Amino acid sequence: MRLIFILLLPFFIFSQDTPLSELDQDLPHDIKWVTQSSEYKTLCEQIYRSASLSIRNRVSKSDNPVIVMDLDETVLDNSQYQVELFLNSEKYDIDTWNKFVKKQISTLVPGAKNFITKYKNKKNAKIIFISNRSEETLKATKNNMKKLGVYFKDDIFLLRKDESDTKIIRRNEVFTGSGRMKKHGSQTIIAYFGDAIGDFPNDVGYAFSINKFIFPNPMYGKW
Repeated sequence: MRLIFILLLPFFIFSQDTPLSELDQDLPHDIKWVTQSSEYKTLCEQIYRSASLSIRNRVSKSDNPVIVMDLDETVLDNSQYQVELFLNSEKYDIDTWNKFVKKQISTLVPGAKNFITKYKNKKNAKIIFISNRSEETLKATKNNMKKLGVYFKDDIFLLRKDESDTKIIRRNEVFTGSGRMKKHGSQTIIAYFGDAIGDFPNDVGYAFSINKFIFPNPMYGKW
């Protein structure tokens, strides 16, 4: 009986919510880099600090400053989902992804909270979150952000209704004040934040490191 307990002990230990740094697993280098490296943490913090400095004059001069941010791997860190996929020998699936989102356990990308809370200290400062999270996860997403201290009720969430609801469509609604943005009116955007090129408009008025800020995400994407 004692031998059986000893053999099963590693399983019970592993089945608990063990911190990633303590998991004795041969994780892929992309996930290891995001979850364990000081380089990833430092780089994200550097991007947010640079962004804060770059846009501060425009923010201070505007009566109603607005920025657009992606959520996943820009504000919310979902590396735990990638770990679970690897450990279960699975690939991304919308059902498992939505289930993960509804657990409300995403953490924060380094530097995100400091940047957002500092920006929101400016009167009337608003964030429009354009994310490909499913619209059915809106409540869970807001609850997760409340737990992390980065939810503000005056911010706007434009999540994805279906596969045809692209970020280009939603950005156009922001520009024109149409569709879901009709009650808010057209908006002038000070800066964009994302982890993929598709998070940014192809507009000569915006340039990376000036008013477009891209975050590293080696775990997934369209390459």
